[in-house]
Amino acid sequence: MKIENPRLLVGHTGITWGRDFAEDAVKGIAGFGFHYIELFAWVLEAFQEKGKSDILERYDIPLISSYISNDIVSPDLRDEEMKKLSDWGDIAVAFGAKSITYGGNGVDRRAFRFSEHKKYVADFVNDAARLMESKGLLLNFHPHTGTPVETAEEIVEFFDAVDTRLVGFAPDIGQIQKGGADPMKFVKDYISILRLVHFKDYCGKVDWDEEGKEIDQSGFACYSPLGEGVVDLFGILEYLEKSTFDGPLMIELDGGRNRPIPAEDAVRINKEYMEKVGYTFLKR
Repeated sequence: MKIENPRLLVGHTGITWGRDFAEDAVKGIAGFGFHYIELFAWVLEAFQEKGKSDILERYDIPLISSYISNDIVSPDLRDEEMKKLSDWGDIAVAFGAKSITYGGNGVDRRAFRFSEHKKYVADFVNDAARLMESKGLLLNFHPHTGTPVETAEEIVEFFDAVDTRLVGFAPDIGQIQKGGADPMKFVKDYISILRLVHFKDYCGKVDWDEEGKEIDQSGFACYSPLGEGVVDLFGILEYLEKSTFDGPLMIELDGGRNRPIPAEDAVRINKEYMEKVGYTFLKR
């Protein structure tokens, strides 16, 4: 199966390499010909501190978005978290980002109840979006396993509560399926506010140990290189290409401690899948 004349451009996030190998991620993603890169704000901050603010220019790859996560559930930390967000937003702007992919903090999912925090979460994220807008950045919320917004019900409640004129949607299709929901449904239901997609496959199984910690089934935090998992990747691509969504598609694969193959090989598999279904890449 192949997408005929695809119009969407394909980027890749840097998470596959891990935080300690961020320059390798930039070099690898640029070398594979991806159109864009997304990096954590704290990775950009580390580049600044090391005198490498020109790294994206050197490798000729634009930063389409920077990933930022905050504590979005603790009122006593509000000022501290907003200051952190503001500083990271400034760093993202300095590196040329156009948007922020924004997620919540880690919580104990066994005890967490989103409904008890919904009003504060919505108010905080709306204010975060206004702050980013003042810096020329779009804020796109990213539901994530292990955070306050994970399940289908929580995603719906969240977007019902926030101001979607300010807050866009940046779903991770693998994360959503891992969280027990249908990513195709969410892509379709929220197409009007969809601004960026983390394009990821999921191995199809997750278990926890006695302490409630996730047992990594794949070596990639239970995710898989594209085409090796259970997500309906082609169906989602086909829908997005015919929709009003104008991208980008940001491929992502978490780098686990027990990663079975090197990051470069995993990203090569991702690229080969996208080429197989019709997408093209740059020659640098």
